[in-house]
Amino acid sequence: RYCGVTLSGLTVKPSPEWLQNRLKAIGLTPKNNIVDVTNYILHDLGQPLHAFDASKINGKIIVKTAVAGTKFTTLDDVERTLNGSEIMIKDGNDNPMCIAGVFGGAASGVSAGTSTIFLESAYFNPVAVRKGAKFHALNTDASFRFERGVDPKITKIALTKAIEMLQEIAGGKLKGEILEFYPEKIEDHYVVFRYSKLDQILGATIHREKVKEILKNLEIEVLNQIPDGLELSIPAYRAD
Repeated sequence: RYCGVTLSGLTVKPSPEWLQNRLKAIGLTPKNNIVDVTNYILHDLGQPLHAFDASKINGKIIVKTAVAGTKFTTLDDVERTLNGSEIMIKDGNDNPMCIAGVFGGAASGVSAGTSTIFLESAYFNPVAVRKGAKFHALNTDASFRFERGVDPKITKIALTKAIEMLQEIAGGKLKGEILEFYPEKIEDHYVVFRYSKLDQILGATIHREKVKEILKNLEIEVLNQIPDGLELSIPAYRAD
């Protein structure tokens, strides 16, 4: 699932003290108001975001796998050779701008002179992100979450909250609507849950109504009661 939006009229500057203090409290170093908002949303909702300098994007955004052997310089100014398995964010001229879910590119990052950004919020395939992160030895806050499976239902919610924050502390104005590409909905998991198996694993018996209460508190829906168990719908974000 891929969502994005363009915000113009931004002023890159230090974040308000309250936001800096929130980030410092969890061991992060504030950078600027744009980056700080993306980090705040990441740690608040568990949804990684990425901001591109819109002036450095040619034409459009393309999400596709890399071409093996392509050279790509990441935000840490290290030139890396792509192996062809990475999901890449590219522009209309097929220029790579970001290893999706892992690390941004040096050429398209937000700088002090940035006034318009394209803000991305997405759900990427966890296996693909993990392979890319491991191959390049890039263990980032974003890859940590994408590898484990973020909640595909909050992709747009997180982006909307980031827009509101950027409008408040950076003077950003929406340029058009939120764009979304979601060709195949990520469904919740269907599981048959057996009481006998539960008793065997626990070595004890929990009252069946208590079992249902625990499942409900975990946002796991009971679809149907069957002999010796339940049919359950487990939220997609519970990847384990």
